Amino acid sequence: MELNFKKAGHDYYEPLHFAPFTCETMRETIVPDSCGDIARIVDTTGLVCLTNCELTGDGRFCASGSVEASVLYIPEKEDGPRALHFQIPFQCYGEGQGPADCEFLDIRGDLHSIDTRVLNPRKVLTRASLILYPSGCRHASLSVCTEMSDESEGTIQLLQEKKETRVVAGVREKEFTFSEELPLSPGRGGAEEILSARFDVRGTDSKLIGNKLVVKGLISASVLYREGGGRLALLQQDLPFSQIIDGAGFDEECESEAAYRLLSAECQIGGESGSDDAYMLTVTLLLRARVTVWRGEEVAFIADLYSTAAPVSCQMMEMELTEDAQKSTRRQNVRELLETGVPVKSVLDTEIGCGDVQINGGEMKIAVWARCLYLDENDVLGSARREFMVSGELPEGSPAAEGEAACHGDIITNITPEGIELRFPLECTVSASNRRRYICVSGGETTEEEQDREVMPSLILRKLGKEETLWSVAKQYRTTCKGILEVNDLTEESQVPYDRLLLIPRTR
Repeated sequence: MELNFKKAGHDYYEPLHFAPFTCETMRETIVPDSCGDIARIVDTTGLVCLTNCELTGDGRFCASGSVEASVLYIPEKEDGPRALHFQIPFQCYGEGQGPADCEFLDIRGDLHSIDTRVLNPRKVLTRASLILYPSGCRHASLSVCTEMSDESEGTIQLLQEKKETRVVAGVREKEFTFSEELPLSPGRGGAEEILSARFDVRGTDSKLIGNKLVVKGLISASVLYREGGGRLALLQQDLPFSQIIDGAGFDEECESEAAYRLLSAECQIGGESGSDDAYMLTVTLLLRARVTVWRGEEVAFIADLYSTAAPVSCQMMEMELTEDAQKSTRRQNVRELLETGVPVKSVLDTEIGCGDVQINGGEMKIAVWARCLYLDENDVLGSARREFMVSGELPEGSPAAEGEAACHGDIITNITPEGIELRFPLECTVSASNRRRYICVSGGETTEEEQDREVMPSLILRKLGKEETLWSVAKQYRTTCKGILEVNDLTEESQVPYDRLLLIPRTR
């Protein structure tokens, strides 16, 4: 006879993580007629603006956008450096990594390196190398048996369990424009030309209030510009922002996490009071906020069953749950030397970039690159760049984890005879969880007793083995855990001794 069960459905999303892929793009650029011929390239910087990401029909990742490049150079027969600003478009693919059921696809793009060489005094070739990190979610639907729909006979014994898991309830996205005026110090010369601009966008808070997601973040802006007298100056400022995103359909007990992608960036001299105001810079960014909402889910299921009256044939299924989810930020101070080959007089600008975070066992390795713009002892402008690995340790026994690193803090420079010593904080956010598998009952039926089955004794005395549970013994003899406890004058399973005989009653 087929057994009837009550079932519970669980509908949610599972996060998907994929291996990063690389992309290289390049562009030839003509120097405008208003600019002098190029005598020497000093440095090249860039911003990744990733405007579109999608899955192709054959399951590949596709990312497209542009690198906003700034080439700092020394012109012939002119005083002071100049800059070329242009876009390098890209479209690249991650081969064979995207499943067709991936939803809420997102790809984060980081600039690994960018450099420029002179083809002739009026033409340059710029080459940029990118690393792209795809992620997404997959819809999951789980239906599990939780109890019997008809237990009137009282002969079916259930081993019921409950497990806590953490799942993605949904994802919300919103594009928005951020604009801010940045005043320059009136005690210095006003800005004559913007040479480069960098913007690091990060989230600081995300909360669900009512049916609204309130997110906050910080934009760290670094703008290098040339003053009217030819001197170089650097403006660095943290710009807070906030946004309200529709959060309908989520419970206030849910947790949320926001990430941001840069779509376009612009920095101009002037402000609302005047477009020619040399003591005001205006920053305009187009950003996409992506908020992932998480919720805790209790999954109750039947791990095993049997009947005290007849043999039972069970159908079993396997399910996998995410447990012990945790996130922590590990901070460590890094000290590295950038060799310049010439004596350094002063440091004008520094930049720290982080790439892939590799976690193997209890060790963490972070790919880091550093760049410095400096003046040598003859006031000649130069640039130095170096790539290196930073190692760290995770707590012993940590579950499988993934990490993301960034430099959020002051970069301290110290001029040495060999070059420039850098000291900076590195923050690595480590997300860890365990994926555990459970076997549960998905169906079953009772069968007729075999005619020649060996007759079991009505009274059994035996010890509980070290690998046995009260449930397994009760199932073996078609009795109940409650019955065993009662006849042995025990109240709970933790009191069951392993060193003395137990009386095992029969129910029939």
